[in-house]
Amino acid sequence: MMSIEKTLYTKHRQAGVSLIELMISIVLGLLILAAATAMTVKSMVINADTLMSGKLNQDLDSVIQVMVNDIRRAGYSGGVGAMFLDNTGTPVYHDVFLDSGGSCVLYAYDANENDVLNDDEKYGFKLSTVGTRSEIQMRTSCTGANCPTTCSEGAWAALTDIDVIDVTGLTFNSLGSKCLSLTHPNNIEDPGGANPTNKNNFWVTTDVTTLFPCMVDSSTPSAELAKLTTSVPNSDEDAYESGTFVLPDSEDRLVGSRQVNVLITGELVNDDTMVKSQSVGINVRNYHIRTVP
Repeated sequence: MMSIEKTLYTKHRQAGVSLIELMISIVLGLLILAAATAMTVKSMVINADTLMSGKLNQDLDSVIQVMVNDIRRAGYSGGVGAMFLDNTGTPVYHDVFLDSGGSCVLYAYDANENDVLNDDEKYGFKLSTVGTRSEIQMRTSCTGANCPTTCSEGAWAALTDIDVIDVTGLTFNSLGSKCLSLTHPNNIEDPGGANPTNKNNFWVTTDVTTLFPCMVDSSTPSAELAKLTTSVPNSDEDAYESGTFVLPDSEDRLVGSRQVNVLITGELVNDDTMVKSQSVGINVRNYHIRTVP
């Protein structure tokens, strides 16, 4: 009887795990821990990249919005516009100007609505290099006769933080700008007749340039004139087709709409693989009016 009880007791006794089983368990645990750690790190990296990308997009978008809201006001005057035109309609100050390299835009408007162009109403945007990085700057004021067409003139303030963003590109062009000639005799069929019709008086910028069509004259390089398309009526007189360009003549009166296209490219200072671009076409609200001297 005693031997039977001893046998039953020995049969149900737990013997534990072996050393090999323990080592396998530890290895499996470490593998699971490593996988969880890798997933956590990857998630943190993705979140950090998302935050940096959002920061870069937000900063560039903020700059674009400042440009849109300000440039489209160019040429505004609270009075009769004497701050931009003389009594013959000839411009005395460029209310919008793009430098030939397309890296700078200058403009002006009557911020205080007194029909007088003050020094602090002559604005602009440009790319400026500081050390090994570049920032977008905004002109806050300017004095002197060269303010309308010289991007180095005036007081400029940084619009982007050079310690956060390195702006690698800033360009402007006038693609899509238009000009209408009202009086040029070469632009009228049967001038002075009973049924005069427009012949060659609608010019459109169809290639990348810094030229505004209403500013062309005999000194304009032929390569730039080639970037304009002239529209003339077809036989139906309701649609337009391409025609031979005709320069405006003395005393010709012109009116035009202007578009300033902007492209910005930037990268984060602490991660140059994070590169973003923003672009926008800005329609200047005020028409360009000019009488050719």
